[in-house]
Amino acid sequence: MACYGPTRMATAPPAVDSDASAEAGPIRRAGVVGLIGRTNVGKSTLLNRLLGEKLAIITPRPQTTRSRLLGVKRFGEAQLALVDSPGLHRAEGPGRTQLNRYMQKEALAVLAEVDVVLLITDIRQLLRQSSDDPPPAELPPGDRYVADHLLAAGKPAVLAINKIDLLRDRRLLLPLMEAWDKTLRPAAIVPISAAYGDGLERLVAELIPLLPEGPALFPEDMLTDRAERWLAAELVREQVFLATRQEVPYAAAVTVDDWQERTVGGRRVGVTIHATIHVEKPAQKKIVVGEGGRMVRHIGTRARAEIAKLLGCPVHLELFVRVDPRWSRTQAGLREMGYGGR
Repeated sequence: MACYGPTRMATAPPAVDSDASAEAGPIRRAGVVGLIGRTNVGKSTLLNRLLGEKLAIITPRPQTTRSRLLGVKRFGEAQLALVDSPGLHRAEGPGRTQLNRYMQKEALAVLAEVDVVLLITDIRQLLRQSSDDPPPAELPPGDRYVADHLLAAGKPAVLAINKIDLLRDRRLLLPLMEAWDKTLRPAAIVPISAAYGDGLERLVAELIPLLPEGPALFPEDMLTDRAERWLAAELVREQVFLATRQEVPYAAAVTVDDWQERTVGGRRVGVTIHATIHVEKPAQKKIVVGEGGRMVRHIGTRARAEIAKLLGCPVHLELFVRVDPRWSRTQAGLREMGYGGR
C-alpha cells in the first residue's frame, strides 16, 4: 500500500468547524498565537483539537511537553500559527534540573515572540472546593505566576478556562472568571473543553480579531515545521511516559539514530527506524527494558502504531535503551538529546 506523506492522521480529533465558503478567498488576517499556561492544563490537547490532527503528544503527567511546537491552521479568512509550549513553572529550587530551565526558557521565548497569547488554565481549584467553601477571590500561586509573566509581556490575550466538562455547576466559574478579569484584563474569557471541543468555535472567533491584518505567514498545505524524525521520537517518548512510573518518564529522552525509507515509483511505502531511549540510571534502564524485554516491546508496539498513523505507511521500529548519567542536568546532555536548539 502506498503512502503519501506525514501531514494527516486517520485517528486525529475533529477540527473546529470553519466556513468552507470563506476558505476559497484570500487570507486577510494571520498571526502567531502562543498557547501559554501552567503544566497539565491541556495546552497540547487544545492544539490537537484546533488542528484536527494529533501533532502534540499527550499524557496525564505534568511537564510532558518539553519544546515549542508549531501547528498551522486556516479558519475562514484567517491563518493561525499556533505554538504549543512547555508549562510555565518555577525552574529553580531543589530537584530542578537544566531540563527544567530549558523548558522555562522555551515557554518564555514563545511568550516573547507571538502576536497573541492564548492563556490556558483549568478548573482544578474549583474541583478541590467543598460546597461550604467561599468562591475564589484570588488566583492560586501557580496561576498568579503565569499571569505576572503575561502582564510583563504586554501582549493581547484571550483566556481559555479548560476542563469545564468536569464541572457539574458551571455557575461556579463566575468567581474564577472575575478573579482572572481583575488580574489580567484579557480581551475575552472563554470556558472550554479541549477534550470534547466545547467552546472552541467561540474561542477562535475571539482570537481572530486580535491577529494582525495581512496575508498568510505559511503555505496553505503546511501543518508544522517540525521534521518527521522529531515527531517520531516524541511519539516514542509519549509511550515511555504512559508505560512507566515515578521518576522514569522525566529521566527519559528519545533520539532517532537511523531512518531508512522504502520507495516504489518515487512514493514511500515503508520506513525502518532505529531509536534510542536514554535514561539516567541503570535501575531506570531495567524498568524500561522490563522482564525479558517485555516493557520495551510494549512501548515499541504502541509507538510503532502511532508513527505509522503519522507517516501513513508501515513502520518497522527498533528500540534500544541506554544509560546516560545526568543528561538532564548538563548543557551537553541536553544538546545530545536535541534540547539545544533546532
